[in-house]
Amino acid sequence: MTSLQPTGTMSRFPARALACIVLSCAAVGQVMAQSIKPGDIAPFEVVYEVGNNLLSAGTARLTLTTSGDLWHYSLNTRPKGVFKLAGKGEISELSTFRIVKSDAGVELQPQIYRYRQDEERRREVDATFDWDKRSLTHVYRGQTATESFTDPVLDRLTVTLVIMNALRNDFDRAELAVFDSGKIKQVEFINEGSEILNTPLGDIETYRVINRNATGGSRETTTWIAPSLDYLPVKIEHRKRRELVARLSLLSLDNRVTSIELGGAIPEEADAQALPLEAGTGEEGTGDADNGAGDAVAEPVKAE
Repeated sequence: MTSLQPTGTMSRFPARALACIVLSCAAVGQVMAQSIKPGDIAPFEVVYEVGNNLLSAGTARLTLTTSGDLWHYSLNTRPKGVFKLAGKGEISELSTFRIVKSDAGVELQPQIYRYRQDEERRREVDATFDWDKRSLTHVYRGQTATESFTDPVLDRLTVTLVIMNALRNDFDRAELAVFDSGKIKQVEFINEGSEILNTPLGDIETYRVINRNATGGSRETTTWIAPSLDYLPVKIEHRKRRELVARLSLLSLDNRVTSIELGGAIPEEADAQALPLEAGTGEEGTGDADNGAGDAVAEPVKAE
């Protein structure tokens, strides 16, 4: 049982995983700079069980580490059961970024982004950000392209950090530019309010954030983020045409606040309908990312 409260009396979030408050499209960059403060981001490791209402398909490990002035943010998905036997669902996603001081606060600047799935070359994505020139060079499906940008651009992973940490500040609705599978897309984030979520840890107060392609589409991601766990997600659900595609349920967590180990979240049914473990977005069979940034941690959003 959950209890949903209106957004008017709670902290809100600035913009996209994925996000900066959308007062206007031109204000996105400024809001993002103000939404992250020194000390907001700290190393962590979270493991989720990936499944749906029928079966467990594998695990997703989200890790943030630091080395010097560089941060390394990775997502690794590992299949199990019939998915492992089929050799499908193994995903590796990595973003290296810097946190740069500015007059308004700090700005999260991706440096390198990489995506791999099932050793399929057609799904590989590589991107390099040049913040001096405000340009992004990426390789997708063998094609190399360079794009320029004015407002800050995030990748699918780093946008989730902006989302999580922007909840420390006021926020209602936000839109961010996110690089996803060879395109810079506008992703919308909506703070729906606080919700008491029943979990194996007991009742936890969370913020429920929805993200989707700002220009429309059939996919939507809902993320429940817990302030008491240093604003880490405890549950993520991906839906297409309002039907549940996948759910990520917290299995373990290790950060500066606590260390938690839980048991399995849902039973495994080998004869259940297949659940594809894909973080890309797009129509079935294409591997294209269709929701964009941070599909709540690897789907963390898809743009159609």
